[in-house]
Amino acid sequence: MSESFFDLFVGTYSLSLPWAPGGHGVGVHPLRVSCDTAETETRQAPAPLYCASYQIIDATRRVLYSTSETLTTDPEFGIVSAYRIQADGSLELLNTKSTHGHGCCYLSFGLGNQYLFSANYCTGQIIVFRLEADGRIGDETDFHSLPFVNRSQDANVNTDRQCDWSHAHCVLLDPANRFAFVADLAMDMVYVFAFDQ
Repeated sequence: MSESFFDLFVGTYSLSLPWAPGGHGVGVHPLRVSCDTAETETRQAPAPLYCASYQIIDATRRVLYSTSETLTTDPEFGIVSAYRIQADGSLELLNTKSTHGHGCCYLSFGLGNQYLFSANYCTGQIIVFRLEADGRIGDETDFHSLPFVNRSQDANVNTDRQCDWSHAHCVLLDPANRFAFVADLAMDMVYVFAFDQ
């Protein structure tokens, strides 16, 4: 009986951060995991990407999308990248798009694989991109900066995350693809946006 495997892609932080101490990764690592023994093996060299903190794979299982999480002190904005998953497990870069902010930390799909939603944690924004038929990230279709109220005088405030910016941490669509729900860790709120595709 032959051993069965599944592919696993692991993103890594490229520098030490308060929430990721000791980070020194180089990108997204393609691994293979044995279903029988749970042992992992490296399939190919990692796809180089700065602070590749979050990945998702489309429904066809042929395209992987990754964030590149930058801090507000970084000179460049964060990016999202699209990679074609090759038969040998390697990742071929299709394209990248700027998120126009820092701390790109979350990705999700809308209308199946037609739209890609991105959240910038450090600067409190959400961005929507159209996805092309070949998996490339297409044009930006929407951009929102979340409102922010300085809460430094609140008795129960967490000064590490609630006194500088809004912190978009997640963006998900409802099952009918009518509304986008955005979690804001600074304001402790969930914002609801109508999604008009």
